[in-house]
Amino acid sequence: MIDFNFDPKATYIASVSFGSDSMAMLDMLQKQGIKPVVAAIDYHKFASSTEDMRKLGEYCKKNGLVYRLLDSSTLSQAEQMHLGESFHDWAKKLRYSWYKKLYDEYQASALFLAHEQDDLLEAYLKAKEKKQTIISLGLSKISTYDGMLLVRPLLDFSKQDLLEYDVENNVPFNPGTESALDKTTRSSIRKDQISKLNEIDRENLLNQLKEEANETLGLLKSVSSFKNDEEESNELEIRALIALPKDDFASALVRFVQKVPSILLKPEDFDKIRDFCLSDQSNGVYPLKDGYSLVKDYDVLTLEKDINLIRYTYVLDRPGALETPEFSLDFSSGAEDRGLKAEDYPLTIRNAVQSDGVKIHGYMEPVRKLYSLWGMPIDLREIWPIFLNKEGKIVYVPRYRRNFQEYHASVLKVKTGIR
Repeated sequence: MIDFNFDPKATYIASVSFGSDSMAMLDMLQKQGIKPVVAAIDYHKFASSTEDMRKLGEYCKKNGLVYRLLDSSTLSQAEQMHLGESFHDWAKKLRYSWYKKLYDEYQASALFLAHEQDDLLEAYLKAKEKKQTIISLGLSKISTYDGMLLVRPLLDFSKQDLLEYDVENNVPFNPGTESALDKTTRSSIRKDQISKLNEIDRENLLNQLKEEANETLGLLKSVSSFKNDEEESNELEIRALIALPKDDFASALVRFVQKVPSILLKPEDFDKIRDFCLSDQSNGVYPLKDGYSLVKDYDVLTLEKDINLIRYTYVLDRPGALETPEFSLDFSSGAEDRGLKAEDYPLTIRNAVQSDGVKIHGYMEPVRKLYSLWGMPIDLREIWPIFLNKEGKIVYVPRYRRNFQEYHASVLKVKTGIR
């Protein structure tokens, strides 16, 4: 199925032609509870095209989908294909102009395109044949164009995979359109080379494509293959991130924030986030939605909620014990071993916010920088206690270490199991 975290409240556009690929994509979207606005164009290039659009309209009506059709016969003279202009170039210009109109009209969050693996391989082999430099070729499932977020969810599927999907799931499409495309717009490479690849040859060719198309392959792995280590899964290395090409940068960010389905990045966000990462400011917050923010801690980017929200505050009037949902402590015999003196009381104990700083070796350092340097898990950063004296000055930040055994006589235990 489609690997994308959808927000059920958002609107999505799907480009559909009644061919096998786009109809498979449309069916997958619906199976995941998404009813996109279906965008279609009748170019009148094939004898069956008008009938295809009629059947697509009936399909949309039956399934409760909004169907928006652009009939090229109704275009103004200025919009028609001009002498000397190739059909491919004209159709692409018309297509994306139509998508942009609908995208803005419906305030869509993404446009879904049914490009599949065979399309990718065909573009690669054509470029190789013409001895062109391999740069991107639409490798990324996420990209941006003209203020739209483009999603190509089928790049892991071959043409045969999608044909089999349609048959198994009773998805209607016009097989005649596939034959017509082979004869008119698709190169002989599709028939003579790609159709003859076995699974091993296909995989080898895909690996070769990726290696040639991405000089930053190691960087791609560092930001797109999120680690299974739960403590590190919510961080991105900024230096690796900003070294990525534009589309891969956007793709990495979209995957990163998709842990929260309601966060929908817009194309303009990517430029702003890149500037945010490149700014001279070592620490900062880029607000997103529903209280979430991208938090910059020197070379690390994290996704956190309520970064400037004080989640809890407790007061310890004098040396004693305290039991809270976040931690327990027993300073009954004092906590001088933690640098806390009698004149510091009453102590205020709370979680840290972005603006908190503490003096280390004579220099003021952000508390959150310490958390990052210590490799503290994100969920712990939200509840880790800091101690303020009666004047409101931070006088103690407990040190975090993995697999650390407490050596203090005074007792402080943070309850790491809570979320």
